Amino acid sequence: MKAIWKDLLSEHDQKCLANASEFSPKRGLGKSPAIMVIDMQYSIIGEDKPIYEQQDVTPYACGNFAWEAIRHLQKLLPFARENKIPIVYTRNVYRPESGFVFPETYVFRIDNPGSKIIAELEPVVPGDIVLEKNRASAFFCTPLLYTLLNKGIDTLIITGNTTSGCVRATAIDATGYNFKTAVVEECIFDRLEMAHKASLFDLQYKYCDVLTLDETYEYLNGLKK
Repeated sequence: MKAIWKDLLSEHDQKCLANASEFSPKRGLGKSPAIMVIDMQYSIIGEDKPIYEQQDVTPYACGNFAWEAIRHLQKLLPFARENKIPIVYTRNVYRPESGFVFPETYVFRIDNPGSKIIAELEPVVPGDIVLEKNRASAFFCTPLLYTLLNKGIDTLIITGNTTSGCVRATAIDATGYNFKTAVVEECIFDRLEMAHKASLFDLQYKYCDVLTLDETYEYLNGLKK
């Protein structure tokens, strides 16, 4: 895998990493995976164009970066369903009755259309799981841990947004709970390229595997043997 973060490394960083014989270790994946799709909601996606061209309308949007990932997920998720691999979605939403105080126009309110999962990726079959969350990690105050354990899941393959936020937080917690964890490089994204690259570096270096889409399909196909 080509390290997309290489252009961020200073001369000092490159010299330090040159002495590490196993800078990018493959920690390995298990035999019972689930795919996680984090917060693919209208207000976070926006239109398929650079975010600086739509910030006045969709200030939370990731724009063209999100849509690049969506096109890959439109193939990966049907493949997972065909092969009986569980898919877990999250929605970052706030319910007024829970005591959160936000304006009625807040895009993450449960009754705001912007909080819905986009039609291009919405859950389509019984068995697709959707969990609501209020914080970065999908594990925080949600039933995600028990859902995975009850299904016998040992591996979490993370997609969605954002690399530096909810993806990173969820991957770190997944590793902490002893799941074998990977993020799919082409299926995650961020508002800023620097944040995306630096977070991928951090995840690979410290916590979990960063897989290309080809490596992901290779792993999933290998489960059939």
